[in-house]
Amino acid sequence: MGLKFSDALRLSWGNVAQYKKRSAIIILTISLLFGVIMGFNFITSGIEETTISASAGQTGGDVYVEARYGVSGGNADFNSIHSPEEISKISLEPVLDEAADEKIRERVKEYNGEVVGYYWYYQLDYPYRVITKSAVEQFIDEGLWESVPEGKVPTIMPKGWQAPTNMDNLEERLGDTLYRVGSIPSTEAGKPTIDGLNPLNIILTQLAWATNDDFWLIDDGSDKVDKYIEEQLGSYLSQNNSWYNTAPVQKIAVVKFDDPYQAVAYANPDEEKFGVKLYTDFKYQAQDLFGTTLWVASSFNNQRVLLIAVEILLLIVAMLIAVMTFAHLIDQDAATVALYRAMGASTGNIYLIYFLYLVELCLLAVVASILIAFIFIGLLALTSTGALAERLQAFYGLDYLPKVTLFMFNGAFWAIIVIIMLVAPLSLLFTKRRFSAKHIAKKLKED
Repeated sequence: MGLKFSDALRLSWGNVAQYKKRSAIIILTISLLFGVIMGFNFITSGIEETTISASAGQTGGDVYVEARYGVSGGNADFNSIHSPEEISKISLEPVLDEAADEKIRERVKEYNGEVVGYYWYYQLDYPYRVITKSAVEQFIDEGLWESVPEGKVPTIMPKGWQAPTNMDNLEERLGDTLYRVGSIPSTEAGKPTIDGLNPLNIILTQLAWATNDDFWLIDDGSDKVDKYIEEQLGSYLSQNNSWYNTAPVQKIAVVKFDDPYQAVAYANPDEEKFGVKLYTDFKYQAQDLFGTTLWVASSFNNQRVLLIAVEILLLIVAMLIAVMTFAHLIDQDAATVALYRAMGASTGNIYLIYFLYLVELCLLAVVASILIAFIFIGLLALTSTGALAERLQAFYGLDYLPKVTLFMFNGAFWAIIVIIMLVAPLSLLFTKRRFSAKHIAKKLKED
């Protein structure tokens, strides 16, 4: 029996029509499993774009990043001081690693960013953060800056900032010297989840939040901040059991990006697998200085890892169901297989017929999966778009409703299609022995 491809295709499609119920079981099983995960992939990409835009909206669309290069060393090898009298023996002047700074500037230029200044901090019982004025111009109210009273230190902090209650004597030590000249963004505590059992909460619960409870002393080039730090350190060391590590204070570059995606690209390594960024040997360290844009991007990178694991698990489940259903179908089709052999069909011909049958089922499952994915997305768009926009507005403290995107095409779509199509060869592989003459004869005898 010289079997043409067109004949094999006709016979395989005949199996689809003849065994409607069992074919439908395979198609529905695969499409239900992968349709939802396909929909979640689209939605996750859309929510990623939405939340990155919303988080950057806190800072007028710009993203502020603290950038480092190389491996950060510890301070264990440096001595400590324990009394105010020892302050004069140490240097509180911040230092800059110029070689690392040059590396940072080179990479920043590649991603259209700009090093706008530096910050550093003094670790007492609470970090006293100092930042150059050039790095926070956007957050400074010029009217307040021009009216800083004599003896006050210009500071930016979140609205409603209060000293942490677990920091003994911090508020008393700070006194009334700090003078707010601007505010920095903050989020609500917790997660931007929607009320009720909303499927979007699976994604939203992974998002980062930051109340940014630090205050930032603004260095305008005078020695005002230097004197204040020295006074605060002396006051702190006057307390019992207090100490200060004498390691050099390092300047950290502040980088501004006017495109949040360029900021994310700068912070992420170029190497990736299946859309997941790999931090195997990435020496550029970056994190949000104000806002949570990089944290948001990182959380979605982690979610992609989870989705890949789920897709592999679903492939195993779908394959097991397909194998069991297909094996039963072959047993029922024993007479037909015997007829093919009697007519001179080779084992390869029979494999081709049933492989095409499985491929056709998988193609139908792909179409059904896409339909299910879009139905899923459509229902969420109708029921959740408005609620999500309002929730993100409140969470990020925006003065406008952010645009919500619940669909964004990504490469995972093709990966899922490939995974669905893998069900065909894998199912055939695990049921090959059922096509053997011995097994077919046994089934015919049982019937």
